[in-house]
Amino acid sequence: MKEKEIAEFKLNERKTQLLLNAVENYIDNASPITSERVQNNIFSTLSSATLRNELNALEEMGYLRQLYTSGGRVPTTKAYRFYVDTILQNDAINVANIAKVEEKFKIRTTNLQELLDTLAQRVSEVIEYPTFVQLSNYKSLTIEAVNVIPIITGEALMLIKTNAGIINNTIPLKKEISEENCKDASKFLTTRLANKKINEVIDNYADYRQMFKQELSYFQELFFSLTEVLKDFAKNKTSAYKSGNTSKLLNGPEYKDIDSAKKFLNTIENKDEIIKIMDNIESADNSEVVFSIGDENNSEEFNEYSIIKANYSLSDGIVASIGVVGPERMDYARIASVLKFITDEINEDSKKGE
Repeated sequence: MKEKEIAEFKLNERKTQLLLNAVENYIDNASPITSERVQNNIFSTLSSATLRNELNALEEMGYLRQLYTSGGRVPTTKAYRFYVDTILQNDAINVANIAKVEEKFKIRTTNLQELLDTLAQRVSEVIEYPTFVQLSNYKSLTIEAVNVIPIITGEALMLIKTNAGIINNTIPLKKEISEENCKDASKFLTTRLANKKINEVIDNYADYRQMFKQELSYFQELFFSLTEVLKDFAKNKTSAYKSGNTSKLLNGPEYKDIDSAKKFLNTIENKDEIIKIMDNIESADNSEVVFSIGDENNSEEFNEYSIIKANYSLSDGIVASIGVVGPERMDYARIASVLKFITDEINEDSKKGE
């Protein structure tokens, strides 16, 4: 049979059931797929010879591969893709323990960085996989108000309220700038910058500075501090990462040798590459859970791993993405269930707040 014909050949009901069961069992226990194991699990009425033929056919079609001659088979990226597409089509995403998950994700904060950090931490605690949360389109956040509050350290806390939450940081404050000065500056900056987008303020810094040239010197200084806070946010504070229970993951058979374990640990620390892959994973809408599996990542470094991604809305088109990273042998159904529940809850809360 030609390769093109094999690729286009549709799985019949028996092959579909066999493949789905084989993938689920491999995810659960990492034991290679054999005719004997399949016979014990689902096809007790079929002979071992018949099942061997079915497994051979699935191997020829690219869904399974042998680890070594005469050994059992393991799923390929194509098999995992077939599995996740099937569970999505069958609406098989369910959350087993809603109460536990629901309690974890009652996040009450208006601070954007805290929201990202807390969300990444709680997802990783429930899922037990490395988790990234990334804010996209953040430069389109609209400034609503600015508040400069002197603190006991001699610095000031700058709070920049946006349409999606608060950006804050401490800034240096000269001794001669009083609490009353800070209140005046807060009103001034709010008046001048309200309804302006972050990228507009950063990109037109020179124009704004020229505009403020005739104003009080401390207005100019605090405007400079404000732009530095926004730049720092844009550069360093728009993503969060939590490693999850890596010790548990390293107990899996994929990492039984030290080199594989080191590779995995190094890979999940490559935040820039993970964010790049997340950016390239297309999703139709904000409630969709999407998968990038093995070779689909288009990254040699990540061709043994998978990323599951879900988006949720903050406001006015501002979206945050949750990405969960792990080996190809991931518990896709459970992770997708949790992500679907979380994003649905957050999106619903976002609508209520509008």
